[in-house]
Amino acid sequence: MPSSMLNRQILTYFKKCCDGKDSQFVDSLIVTTFLRHHNIAIPNNSFLSYYVDNQNIFFIDFINYLKRYNVILSIENILELFEFVISPAEKEVNGAVYTPLYIREYIVKEVLKKYSDTELSNIKIGDLSCGCGGFFITAALYMHQKTGNPIHEIISNFYGVDIAPYSIDRTRIILNLLCLFYNEDVVAYPNLYQANSLDFDIYAIEEIAQNQGLDVIIGNPPYVSSSKISEDSKILLSNWSVSSTGKTDLYLPFFQLAIEALKPGGTLGYITVNNFYRSLNGRAFRAYMSEHRYNLQMVDFGSEQVFKGRSTYTCICLISKIEGNIVYCKKNSHELNSLSAEEFIRIEYGNLDDFIGWTLCNTVTTSNIRKIESIGTPLGKLFDIKNGFATLKNDIYLFTPIRETKKYFYIKFNNTEIKIEKDICRKAIKPNILKNESDIENYLEYIIFPYTIDACNKAVLIDEEIMKEKYPYALEYLRLHTKELKNRDKESRTYASWYAYGRTQALNIIGKKLLFPYLADKPYFVLTEDETLLFYNGYAIVSESSRKLRVLRRILQSSVFWYYIKHTSKPYGGNYFALAKNYVKNFGIPKLAEAEEDIILNLDERDLDPYIVNLYGVVLND
Repeated sequence: MPSSMLNRQILTYFKKCCDGKDSQFVDSLIVTTFLRHHNIAIPNNSFLSYYVDNQNIFFIDFINYLKRYNVILSIENILELFEFVISPAEKEVNGAVYTPLYIREYIVKEVLKKYSDTELSNIKIGDLSCGCGGFFITAALYMHQKTGNPIHEIISNFYGVDIAPYSIDRTRIILNLLCLFYNEDVVAYPNLYQANSLDFDIYAIEEIAQNQGLDVIIGNPPYVSSSKISEDSKILLSNWSVSSTGKTDLYLPFFQLAIEALKPGGTLGYITVNNFYRSLNGRAFRAYMSEHRYNLQMVDFGSEQVFKGRSTYTCICLISKIEGNIVYCKKNSHELNSLSAEEFIRIEYGNLDDFIGWTLCNTVTTSNIRKIESIGTPLGKLFDIKNGFATLKNDIYLFTPIRETKKYFYIKFNNTEIKIEKDICRKAIKPNILKNESDIENYLEYIIFPYTIDACNKAVLIDEEIMKEKYPYALEYLRLHTKELKNRDKESRTYASWYAYGRTQALNIIGKKLLFPYLADKPYFVLTEDETLLFYNGYAIVSESSRKLRVLRRILQSSVFWYYIKHTSKPYGGNYFALAKNYVKNFGIPKLAEAEEDIILNLDERDLDPYIVNLYGVVLND
């Protein structure tokens, strides 16, 4: 059966046919097209015949379009079409995404390989976020090939749950079409349930209870960030202990609910987000895994983006409900079939830190990381590490003047020159674009700053009447944006006034600063001695001492620091890594005598790095 990916033209044409149509139309178009395309007789059952619509002229046009590109519509193509027409809004809330066939095949093969052909005929398989049934299709074909059993018998032991009614309908459709494709007259109606998996009791199904749980669970848990989780699901998160730290993304409780739905000795296979072993919100899940010591095999895809159009960094997790350890490797997803046992490293739970994050490295690297973190004092305890300000409408408050006079800055707005009082403005910079000190002058901006700093170093919003009296031009400019300012956060928050910043963080940071970005491909740290300079889209290490910051900068620009980041931080595309406070705060800073500081400040670049490597006592192995 062909399984080639559909090209963009076909997907776009199909979506155009379906624009403005309901799910019934979409499903009918797919079913009718598939049956006619393969010359399959209209089925003699009420379920599929409901979706056959020979009066729909779109299916003829679509068949002709497929012929133009020499495409034979396969079951795999149908999965693509179903996923492609799910609206962006639905994907955002439900986390639906098409899982590539080669990923599904690897997971299915790995979770089922321990079973004999006889055992495969009896095991019960679940997908608790089944979407349109992709994992079920892959499992059914694998088991059919291994056992020779009819498709309809195999899928009678499948159990699926999904929150979206159309997903359950489409899973049922695609499994029925698979039966027809293999000339099976008996069409099965698998065990599919439309429900929120966070409160679905799998053991309420009698045959699952008798089996002591599912033998195998496969799937792709929903990719929904904490801010996009529905209110109903947010309430249910408290039922799952792995959701108790940080701002929990929805995939995390799906680990726990799946593990608890497995029978003893059962196996879970997921393709999911790969930052749970380092992130703050993964802390409770790490503790859960360490407590139970479940056997975890993890293939980490690092910064590779497996899913088209999604900036998501993923891994495959295979968890057996037996006591064991972690085996880990990093691999490109397209090299899965060449993956050997020798590429995995074995790590005991007892050697990992659930609170700080798991360092999943070989023995030499792990030893290096421990040395680095144990030397001197952690960076986060030695210095303040601060986030920048957040107005939630930077494009309104920030500006680069086209000219200035003694009292006013002048900016362009709607082809008109507008003046802003200098006294209400502060200098601002964006660390994310800085590479060296000269960039500060080149990229310096100004921000309208409707605040005063009181005796307690607290930012206090300037009253509107005072604004009107002292800064009428700035106030008038802000009034031009009243609607945009009031609609920040979609009016979900209450502001001190319509012109107040969206957040009041980082408005009163006084001190010399070592500025650095959120993400970087190299260690960029830029020193500013302007103690009142504001910053956004980045971080700053703050101190009263320029000397301390200059010494620190030279240490942080070393290969030791970057080695540490590459092995403990979150990777991104283009060999970029996160420099969030959580990833840098535990980097150890050695206690230095004044003479040692002088050496670090005065050594040239060629000699400095070996000196710092020796200072930390590490042998960098990559």
